[in-house]
Amino acid sequence: MKLYLIRHGETDWNKIHRLQGRSNVSLNDHGRELARLTKEALKDIPFDAAYTSPLDRAAETGEIILEGRNLVLHKDWRLAEADFGIYEGIREQELRQKNDPFMKFFDDPEEFQKTGGAENHKDVMIRAKDFLESTVLPGESEFEHMVIFSHGAWIHAFLTVVYHRGIKDFWHAPKQANCGVSIIEVQNGSCRVLEESRIFYSV
Repeated sequence: MKLYLIRHGETDWNKIHRLQGRSNVSLNDHGRELARLTKEALKDIPFDAAYTSPLDRAAETGEIILEGRNLVLHKDWRLAEADFGIYEGIREQELRQKNDPFMKFFDDPEEFQKTGGAENHKDVMIRAKDFLESTVLPGESEFEHMVIFSHGAWIHAFLTVVYHRGIKDFWHAPKQANCGVSIIEVQNGSCRVLEESRIFYSV
């Protein structure tokens, strides 16, 4: 089976580097266009199982890419973005100017401490691992092309689990871009990453 991990398209908050987390921010017009371009690039992939974060930006990306297919898009809260607690809605630049310790979430994952109701990297990895073990791996016997629509931190968490990396390498390059597609081969209960964050549009 091949597993496709697709990050949602751009939002207005992405554009100005405002922390989103669980905030239910919709795609902007550019984000919808990125999804349409990705849809065209993946039109010949015969997806037979599809899952999405329930947050609108991921679900709409999935709806655009899967439009015209007779396929149910299952929503699952385990695929939601990391919860950033009280930091959601704040621009990264503001936090950096204050040397806020929350920015260790991005800059120094090993040293990040839970604060303000935010999840840490391990929390997100636990959700990703649970979905991998309960849904992805058993799906190998039923499906040939599974797709997941999710978020940047969640996809990095999933890849961290698959690669058996430590939290210090949570943000290992490449960064998962908006509508970036990572492809994993699932065979005999094992995962092998084939591509990371491939984009099908001009930057």
